[in-house]
Amino acid sequence: MEFVLAMSLAMSAGECRTIADFSDPVERARWEVVNDGVMGGLSRGRLSDGDGVMTFSGEIVTDGGGFSSIRRALSPSDLAGADRVVVQMRGDGRAYELTLRSDQRWRGRRVAWRGAIEAGEAVPFDALSPSLFGQALGGAAFDAASAHSIGIILADGRDGSFRLELEAILACRG
Repeated sequence: MEFVLAMSLAMSAGECRTIADFSDPVERARWEVVNDGVMGGLSRGRLSDGDGVMTFSGEIVTDGGGFSSIRRALSPSDLAGADRVVVQMRGDGRAYELTLRSDQRWRGRRVAWRGAIEAGEAVPFDALSPSLFGQALGGAAFDAASAHSIGIILADGRDGSFRLELEAILACRG
């Protein structure tokens, strides 16, 4: 029921196209998990399939880290002409964020652009905040034309389990 409502909200707001359909078994293989272990943390996330959704679940440990994320590459045309992204999902009440990465850099490092996601609500590109290793940056606006990856991160500062079911991700405009 929630997924159908999310699609109705997205389509009524303008033109959308699907960039990730999690009912497609091939889509799951495009995604990778990145946990805070890359920085010495102990959080664990995993992906699983079932009933037309991809589930991102695990455990956040804030001592020594505090995040788990998933991401996949984008093709150059995925965000062409779009001005926002809609994530069709069913969450657990925790504060997940959309992440987009592009060729934009700060001090030689690639910048991540983040914005809070809610089921069926659009994340406008002009509302994205630039960050580097989780630290907020000031500066230029997100450039969708140079985007090369999309993801979801949980880094809400709370220990404990999490579970997010994803149905689709849409690129929208208008």
